[in-house]
Amino acid sequence: MKKISSVAEKIYFGVGAAAMGLLAAVTIFTVIMRYCFSMSWKSVSEFNVTLFAFTTFWGMGLNVLKGEHVSINMLYDHFKPAVKRWISVLNYVIMLAVDGLFVYHSWNYTMKMGGQISQGMEIPMRWMYGIMPVCGALCGLCIIFKIIETVTAPLSYFEKQDDEAAPAAGKKGGKN
Repeated sequence: MKKISSVAEKIYFGVGAAAMGLLAAVTIFTVIMRYCFSMSWKSVSEFNVTLFAFTTFWGMGLNVLKGEHVSINMLYDHFKPAVKRWISVLNYVIMLAVDGLFVYHSWNYTMKMGGQISQGMEIPMRWMYGIMPVCGALCGLCIIFKIIETVTAPLSYFEKQDDEAAPAAGKKGGKN
């Protein structure tokens, strides 16, 4: 199970990193073309905005996997490891509920507004708006994975180490 999750996390991270690299390359290209050659294309500009949206929403799941979500460590660190486990589970359940609302409303928005044709790339907007519910659903899978990991982890996983935040808040012991 750990090998599968490790490979899946590496693929998920790799897609995000590739998208960020492509975003940087396209942005540099458009800036050079605009300022040096007075050339711009609305389709490339629209693709750039879409890619930016993709990297933003794709990052939601990565933040969950890496433990970079919001937590109040000052309070959390004062609890015993057994209590920390269930606080973490509650935190993930709340995140899953919020993510579920996000997926539901972004899906409805995509279905309502997705029939429009984009001005730049001239494709249905559902391809652009669809980024939200798809990435939200992937984030939900990441949250479910973290819930399972939290419930099955040994209590030592929740002990504070080296003045770092507790592992359930994102760090797996020691400095990262």
